[in-house]
Amino acid sequence: MTGSVRDENTTSDLTPLTVNIYLRKQLVCSAELTSTLELGRQRPNEPPPYGRMANRLTIAHLDESDISRSHLQLELQPGGRLRIVNRSQVNPVVLGTDEQINPGEHREVKPPALISLGDRVIQIEPQLATESPGPLDSFVHQTIPPGGRDTDATLLTEILTARRSTEDTEYLLRGLHATIGLFQLASSGAEFFTMATQAMIDIVGMESAAVVIWHGREWRVESHCSRSRDAALGETDWEPSSTILERVRSERKTFWRVPTEDAAASLMDVKSLIAAPILNRRAEVIGAIYGDRRRRQDGRVDLQITEVEAILVELLSTSVAAGLARLEHEKAAVEARVLFEQFFTPELSQQLQAQPDLLLGKDTEVTLLFCDIRGFSAVSEQLGARLTIDWIHDVMESLSTCIAEHNGVLVDTLGDRLIGMWGAPVDRPDHAKLACRAAIGMIEQLPAINRRWQSILSTPMDLGIAVHTGSARVGNIGSTRKFKYGPLGSTVHLAAQIESATRQWSTRVLISDATEKQLDETFSTRRLGQLDDSQLSTPVYELAADPPDDWPDTKRRYETALDSYEGGDLPTATRLLAKLLADRPSDRPALQMLSRINATPPGRSRTN
Repeated sequence: MTGSVRDENTTSDLTPLTVNIYLRKQLVCSAELTSTLELGRQRPNEPPPYGRMANRLTIAHLDESDISRSHLQLELQPGGRLRIVNRSQVNPVVLGTDEQINPGEHREVKPPALISLGDRVIQIEPQLATESPGPLDSFVHQTIPPGGRDTDATLLTEILTARRSTEDTEYLLRGLHATIGLFQLASSGAEFFTMATQAMIDIVGMESAAVVIWHGREWRVESHCSRSRDAALGETDWEPSSTILERVRSERKTFWRVPTEDAAASLMDVKSLIAAPILNRRAEVIGAIYGDRRRRQDGRVDLQITEVEAILVELLSTSVAAGLARLEHEKAAVEARVLFEQFFTPELSQQLQAQPDLLLGKDTEVTLLFCDIRGFSAVSEQLGARLTIDWIHDVMESLSTCIAEHNGVLVDTLGDRLIGMWGAPVDRPDHAKLACRAAIGMIEQLPAINRRWQSILSTPMDLGIAVHTGSARVGNIGSTRKFKYGPLGSTVHLAAQIESATRQWSTRVLISDATEKQLDETFSTRRLGQLDDSQLSTPVYELAADPPDDWPDTKRRYETALDSYEGGDLPTATRLLAKLLADRPSDRPALQMLSRINATPPGRSRTN
């Protein structure tokens, strides 16, 4: 059964007061004083201003030292008097315009009263009969946030299982059906607000309705609707009750107030009120749905708000909350998609949206590609700042496209260097092959790039590319401000060393032994030697992007000369290289090996 409770704070022999708090002449909070109320600075575990907890109200943030944590206590006294106690140990307060209440002192006054507390002014006055014609009712349960435990399950269970009259049950089901249909049409926050206020009029039967949003220090009306068709939205004489809104915000419940029979009989403009909280996913009150019914001279209106109607109002508020949460989720998904597609292929971006845990750090085998633009400094000096930016953008666009076309991850672009990765975040057994095909694709892009810039650049651009396979720790190696998914570890260091060694062997694409072992016969490779600067013995291979027809014979002859060179038989190596260069004079690795042999001092052999 749905449970509702009546606010028992009101003491029968004490007249309630309204406490209005102004900051820089702006009303920021209104609260109801029914017995005792303490005002002070926010404590570490308390909600931000202006949150209310039973008989305490926070009115300043943690860092506002001019207001004490327990600064002012307001106590209702018999006979309609008010006792004001300064509980601060250091800070005074000012009563009226000039009467100072020092720390530890108190005054007893007849409301209304005005108190200055730091940069806040507190106005205390009797409640108007139209503002508080009766006590507040509420549900026992707190409103459940979107995405919380069985969101709306409490309400729906009560709707379907509670013992109600046939008329009430039919009313709830019609309201539920209308609410669901209503919010299926909304596509923005503004539409949710507009539809919610109209539903308060058409479905629940309110005279006026609004969606109000909490902006940290004040409530602002985002959408307002009136049953009177000729009444303009935002009519100047209408405003929501700050008292009921503060109860909604502090207690995260739906509250409603129906005037007592005496008040209804004696007041012409008396009204009943209801407000339900709109929560975000963190269970914070970000707004409220508000409605009222009035009895005016020109017509009789039933002021009663039933529990069934309150259920529908709370259903409206949770529907708005769920809709806003959905819009927030969709916005975050779009932003994530845009972010991911800067680094990943569209297909992988979609997968990462569905499985974001794939981006968590892990140790896995990957293949890395390091690409360096040769002669970057000379090009930038020739082009100047503006054209250098245009040129590097063109180059990087072409090279990064090769990574994306072969299902790689663009890890980073660092001026004249580009880094790609395969094997993470999604495992791929062919990651070494994909990386090598991307490297070949980059070399194939060179002629087109150079043609586009040949009228400006005096010399064509060239590349040095390294591909290395090994274990790395991969994840977001950036920060919360700048996403950067990539690898860490010795594999990264070795890949960078291999890229530097492309100059040593005068070759465009150099791959490690670990990568070469994962390739098949469709790739043209030959072993060039050992990496000199590595702490480990790392054989490296040339990957030919456009091998000649006699590549198998060239490979055999070069590797035979290399074996002689590494075995210390320099004369044989020299003879074999000379014959190879006679047939292929442009074989740059063969020229480099012959140069190293010629540079070897007499009597010494090169064993690495």
